[in-house]
Amino acid sequence: METPRRPVATLHWPKMAHHSHAQSGGSRGPGRRTKIVCTLGPASLNPATLTAMLRAGMDVARLNTSHGTVQDHLDAIDLVRATSASVGKPIAILMDLGGPKLRTGPVPNGVPLQLHAGDTVRLETPPTPPREGLIIVDYPHLATDVRADDRVLLDDGAVELLVEHTDAGGLECRVIHGGTLSAGRGVSFPDSLLTLPALTDRDRAAVSAGVRAGVDLFALSFVRAFEDVVEARALLAENGSDTPIIAKIERRQALSGLDDILAEADGAMVARGDLGVELPPEEVPLQQRRIIASAATHMVPVIIATQMLESMVESPRPTRAESSDVANGVWAYADALMLSQETAVGHYPVEAVAMMDRIIRRAESVLPPDMPRELDENADDHSLVVALAARRIVESDPNMRAIVCFTRSGYTAFLLSKVHPQANILAVTPSEAVGRRLNLARGVVPVLASEVNSTEEMLRSVDRLLMEGHHCNGGDEVVVVGSMPVGQGTTTNFLKLHRVGETADR
Repeated sequence: METPRRPVATLHWPKMAHHSHAQSGGSRGPGRRTKIVCTLGPASLNPATLTAMLRAGMDVARLNTSHGTVQDHLDAIDLVRATSASVGKPIAILMDLGGPKLRTGPVPNGVPLQLHAGDTVRLETPPTPPREGLIIVDYPHLATDVRADDRVLLDDGAVELLVEHTDAGGLECRVIHGGTLSAGRGVSFPDSLLTLPALTDRDRAAVSAGVRAGVDLFALSFVRAFEDVVEARALLAENGSDTPIIAKIERRQALSGLDDILAEADGAMVARGDLGVELPPEEVPLQQRRIIASAATHMVPVIIATQMLESMVESPRPTRAESSDVANGVWAYADALMLSQETAVGHYPVEAVAMMDRIIRRAESVLPPDMPRELDENADDHSLVVALAARRIVESDPNMRAIVCFTRSGYTAFLLSKVHPQANILAVTPSEAVGRRLNLARGVVPVLASEVNSTEEMLRSVDRLLMEGHHCNGGDEVVVVGSMPVGQGTTTNFLKLHRVGETADR
């Protein structure tokens, strides 16, 4: 199961999930399984809107460090924590590191360049002053990393150039698809192997501040190879943290080493914005499916991001195509779906969350019968064997209302999430941090509880927590999984069929 680079004993991923929309007592069917990640920004960073978004179904708050200052994000963290406490719904905070995003430099007199097909333009690095026919790109290795016949994509692919030849000072290019180009537009070299660092100085400052503020997850942008994740992991260790890392798959280069990246990372994000710039449009759905499958194989959560309900930036209703996109993400068994501009700068942030919640619930009510089987069900992993056994029990016994797992790191809950049982997964943990992080695990309901030290104490805890939390009624049957000896942090090796409330009869 686990690769040598990330053995189970040092798994960085502690997960616990969804506590919005508490399940009704005695109901077999779970609430919404697929989680909702919401990007915060000017439209949502106020107590009233955040409160409404939490109640509408937000599970994870994303902070995009490409915008704003470190202090802005620290203020946002404080606001999220305070609002979460007032609503009584703990959620995870995902700090998304901006990464080495290349952008165009200044243009002459601040007037956008007008580029036409067939024009010749030149690319150079600072401190070259702006002039007509010149595009400035802040990348010092431009002339050595880019070759003739490589493509250059500007402004998210709206403008395309072809490199005709290079010299010591820069690149001579021909415009293939023209357009208007302003300063600060994104630049991509899909055919070139750039020697960019995995982390910028801005990222390092954000990580240091985020660790001190108790951020639950970090997203690493523009990952090219597993070494980038290793470097980020080392930076976290320097800051005294083992916070999980979500690898954003948005580079063509990352696709060639996808399995190695996801063997090292703690999760994946299908970052369709930049990925869609580097790939032809017809390739993006295929690669999305491949990334989801690889995440399942490596037992890490996967988020689908970008343009899911983008029309709701301006409109109170999504397009039919967007609704279908969300539903297809659910049917692909993604762990979470993400809202970006919709909740960061849109006019309808609360409505966007509520709409995504409605579409997900409706899609989940008709989940396809063909369950994903990317996991190696013959692997020699005791925890996986127990998770598969629990799934088969709830599939074969209609009286089973839930699977209850006791977890310190979240690993067991995560495994259960990845085998997709058709019942609630109630993850009982003593760790608030694990509880928040598990908000990214599909189908998992987190339950915070004190440590237990014996099997009898475990079962008494099950009865109390399930009934007090209205997850089950007395007399309901559940599958309980954990490790023996209790409280020793050993591999999951314990499974018991339990009737809720039976410990009170002893």
